[in-house]
Amino acid sequence: MFRILQVLAAASVFTASVAADDAALRQTQGEAEPGPWADGALVGMALAASAPELDLTPPDYLEDLRYRLDQAATSERVVGLAAALIENGQVVMVYTSGEAAAGSGQAITPDTVFRAASVTKSFTGTLLAKLEADGLIDLDAPVPTSWLRLKADRQPTWLELVSHQTGLPPNAYDNLIEAGYAPDEVRERLAEVDLICPLGECYTYQNVAFAAAARLIEDATGLSYEEAVRRHLFEPYGLARAGIGEADLVRSDSWARPHRGWRRTRDRAGNPRSPYDSIAPAASITLSLNDFIGWAQAHLSAAGGVPLAARDRAFAEHVRSPRETRNLRRLRGRVDDTAYGLGWRIYDWGDRRLIAHGGYLSGYGAHIVMEPETGFAFVALWNADARAPFRLWPTVMDLRTGDGPGDWIDQIRN
Repeated sequence: MFRILQVLAAASVFTASVAADDAALRQTQGEAEPGPWADGALVGMALAASAPELDLTPPDYLEDLRYRLDQAATSERVVGLAAALIENGQVVMVYTSGEAAAGSGQAITPDTVFRAASVTKSFTGTLLAKLEADGLIDLDAPVPTSWLRLKADRQPTWLELVSHQTGLPPNAYDNLIEAGYAPDEVRERLAEVDLICPLGECYTYQNVAFAAAARLIEDATGLSYEEAVRRHLFEPYGLARAGIGEADLVRSDSWARPHRGWRRTRDRAGNPRSPYDSIAPAASITLSLNDFIGWAQAHLSAAGGVPLAARDRAFAEHVRSPRETRNLRRLRGRVDDTAYGLGWRIYDWGDRRLIAHGGYLSGYGAHIVMEPETGFAFVALWNADARAPFRLWPTVMDLRTGDGPGDWIDQIRN
């Protein structure tokens, strides 16, 4: 088992170790620079030269968190895990463990690329919020009938579409996407589906319908969805290794192979292909831990990150999501209410407001949780069908708030 743990203290001075041309470009744009490399692994993010000095004293729960990360990384069926902790907007811990493919000897590093699965929706949501803030789209406008039709007496607005208020049954026709049907054909079939609640009156999570947002983005920008994400998100926020779909995943120098099966008897890397690449806005982003850190920091920084107007729009509670609250099961002792924004989940952890999203595609998992008011974020990626990593974010919250013992992994029953 390969493991890297780096705790970043206040006295640390971060310098970039990337190509000189890339470094110069970022400096001229006033963006945060990647930090030092250790054995080829990025272990921190530097402050932009103009950023104010902050108290970066490591929080007192890092040792307990390290123990829990080790516990998750060595639990049954976990092949590789990469995670990072941000406090006051700055990285205080980077953790990697395991292998890109079981038995390969290729260690997971903070530059290893994984699939982010449904965390992709946070990229789509933030991009839509940015385009609206720039006056290029109106999310309260109706979706054209040529792009999507529902069994309703009116068209959904774009806001209703991307906040899962269509009234369609949950995950409507995901099975057809998985069977290889063309997305346009599947989307047309949604017009025949009986709604389980009136349009705009309940939350039901979607992939096929959500992905129709690509049309709005493409029409507004004159770019493909993929190019718009690169131009408006990856490049401005320094997500150097982030990509979209299988082709970008496998061309990376280091990429994590999927390991599928909850009850597999031996580890064997699977095929990285995913039918969900055909509905890119819902589940196709690929990224490294480095990129995930940058994505979180883009939503925490007061300067140089996602504009505040766009963040407010994306993080607003557009619909309550009681189904999600119920799905949290035992966590309802901590999270008593949930809602959905533009591609982001909103959790009420006591009196704390968390912005989050999780992702799962067979063989991969991802999670991001942020508390923008305090500059906190926790991000994690893994390449296995495994329960333990999904328990890390409430573990972190317990440890940092003192609301519980952080023993969520202990409660897993295999």
